[in-house]
Amino acid sequence: MPRKRKGADLSRNTSKARNLRNNRSERTEEQIQQQNTDARVKMAQSHQEEPEDTRAERKEVRKLEQRQSRRFTVKRRRTNDQQRQKECPHCHALKFKNEPAGMCCVSGKVQLPEIETPPEPGNYLYGKTTFAGSASI
Repeated sequence: MPRKRKGADLSRNTSKARNLRNNRSERTEEQIQQQNTDARVKMAQSHQEEPEDTRAERKEVRKLEQRQSRRFTVKRRRTNDQQRQKECPHCHALKFKNEPAGMCCVSGKVQLPEIETPPEPGNYLYGKTTFAGSASI
């Protein structure tokens, strides 16, 4: 294993990160609220100071990003719904759109027996049902 170089700690466990975490954990609720308010005021001032054309461009970019994300989400939902519309003609298994024929039952060559509903557990206790190879009481 190569030797660790000095100053090559790329994890988040640096002394600066530890100090920042400690300072944040020791803040009171009032300090947190004050810092949030200061950040909001500072952001509002920076938005007011920017030129009108820059602001309009930023808003337009944001609108486009929102539209694209909505389109992607709707398109993905439609794709997922359309993929599950095929059904096997032999065993009636639901299949994906591009799934090859015969993957589920080898085109009807494999037929599983019907699953019988198991008898009620109380029937064994009262002797109404027998186990395989045993007599009823």
